Amino acid sequence: MGTADIRESILVIGASGRTGGYVVRYLCAASVPVIACVRRAERVPVEARLASAEVAVANLEQPDTIAPLIDRAAHVVYLAGGERRGMSPGAWQLEVESLSSCIEFAQRSGFTGRWLYVGYSGAEQRGGTTWAEARWRELKLAAEQVVTASGLNYFVLRVGRITESVSGEPRVQVSQPSTPMPDADVPCNALGFLLTGVTLAGCTQRARATVRLDNSGVKLQAAVHSFARLRSDETERTLDRLDFSRMSFR
Repeated sequence: MGTADIRESILVIGASGRTGGYVVRYLCAASVPVIACVRRAERVPVEARLASAEVAVANLEQPDTIAPLIDRAAHVVYLAGGERRGMSPGAWQLEVESLSSCIEFAQRSGFTGRWLYVGYSGAEQRGGTTWAEARWRELKLAAEQVVTASGLNYFVLRVGRITESVSGEPRVQVSQPSTPMPDADVPCNALGFLLTGVTLAGCTQRARATVRLDNSGVKLQAAVHSFARLRSDETERTLDRLDFSRMSFR
């Protein structure tokens, strides 16, 4: 069982991916203890910015290998998952079942930190695509539902397509739309910055938001601060239940 006095590290699951690598870099730059969880150690770049990270090798197909890392985590940034461009035979296990197992470990260990997950802003869109893309959307939606039904202090940041890194700081728009936004594209380093900011600065508990590039939007730091002003999912559900039918304007 994990105990609060040893939960001092940020656990990044999927740290060898494009976005995960940037999250680890930003956390190291902030001098925060970070555990970079990867499947193969050789996939972690050898560079000075990553030198302070603890590299832990674990296999999502064997989730019990990740349990000891979750026991040490103050917060978890979950970025593991299959490639959008193709569907492997084990995609459901990787995208949904492994995530569910990791969350169960967190629940049993008394994890009280933030669980960050990147969702797809077009997951609820229907039609007009290939079978593989439709299946990938279903997996992302099912995975997000696993997170939001967990009871953990989650934050789901929805994006459309995660693009290559950019050299200049982009401006973004943050929203909580109820309609799919499949074109909400975000560069991987900007997404990494936002996730790192949420991890360190905090956000509304149990909330979801969509972020997209917008030249008239806000800078990344301002976007991070806006996450603390989001409506929680509990608030959304309460508003849905309210009955305004008997109200009249006088």
